[in-house]
Amino acid sequence: MAKRNGSPERRKHKRFKVKEGSLAVSIPDSKKLGQIKDISKGGLAFQYLGSVEQAKDSVEVEILSIVDDFYLRKLPVRTVLDVEINNPVSMSLLPKRQLSMKFGKLNHYQKELLNHFLQRYTHR
Repeated sequence: MAKRNGSPERRKHKRFKVKEGSLAVSIPDSKKLGQIKDISKGGLAFQYLGSVEQAKDSVEVEILSIVDDFYLRKLPVRTVLDVEINNPVSMSLLPKRQLSMKFGKLNHYQKELLNHFLQRYTHR
């Protein structure tokens, strides 16, 4: 699979768009809370309101659904990218950012819950 710019795709896992109401929060910097944009078995990306001064590498992420009681806690992660997104219609004083994270080693229970999340909360 190739990226739009012609370079080879480096991701191991297919990404899925996530249904509305699915949120992620970075731990320990819980100021980073926002809508998940896409997710795979290897990682996720979500958008949040924040500034560069708030940027810290996260060590865990938690995933939840505001539609029902789904909650997946303490997934180990490594921050891959944290960038500002151009958002000309925002009413917020804080810039909109997108945080991309790669999952670390998940235990069996975390893998099962992540698979459940992928089945139920993504567009396939």
